Amino acid sequence: MLSRRLDKLLCLVPECRILADVGCDHGYVGTEALKRNIAERVIFADISAKSLSKARANCPDELQDRATFVCQDGLADLQCDCAVIAGMGGMEIISILRKAKNLPHMLVLQPNRNAREVREFVSDSYRITQDSKISDGKYYDMIVACICADPPKLSELELEFGADNLSHPTEDFVSYLKKEQTKLTNILHSCGDPDVADRLSRVEKALAICMGGQI
Repeated sequence: MLSRRLDKLLCLVPECRILADVGCDHGYVGTEALKRNIAERVIFADISAKSLSKARANCPDELQDRATFVCQDGLADLQCDCAVIAGMGGMEIISILRKAKNLPHMLVLQPNRNAREVREFVSDSYRITQDSKISDGKYYDMIVACICADPPKLSELELEFGADNLSHPTEDFVSYLKKEQTKLTNILHSCGDPDVADRLSRVEKALAICMGGQI
């Protein structure tokens, strides 16, 4: 059974001909995409040969003819319609995309940190079509993007929190903001750090928007 994080990630993957599961680890997302016929074929890619062996073992025999297993760092020269890059730092995701020789038409990204930097990098070439935060033990950002010749420019708050989170806030996102507000308020009372005060101000502005304000 998939975790809530992986199930949500899979729900964001569009139907496609070739899906790349980059940094696939156990290959749960790619294998489930094959089982549900979301993708005709899946390329499982991981820099770790041990992880790739686990992905191969987890992929049922009857699906192996639709699967390719590649031990490599990132996308490199792979060609695919959509790439899932999840469970790693945002700067690592950016590095993978920067080094890709063929950018996929669609991206489904889940950075563990540095989501703002991912949004900023991706929005140079892609239009972010979905951007949400979910809770599954901790909070995760889920970003879906489609390649675009003239992507819209995001505001500073949209880069930091995600446009969808601000315009259509979920219970998980509001819960995240409230916990951030409490944490930052406590830190500010103990140290008076201006950077913390600035971050708290942005969190409270996002909260105000979620409660009925304007972006």
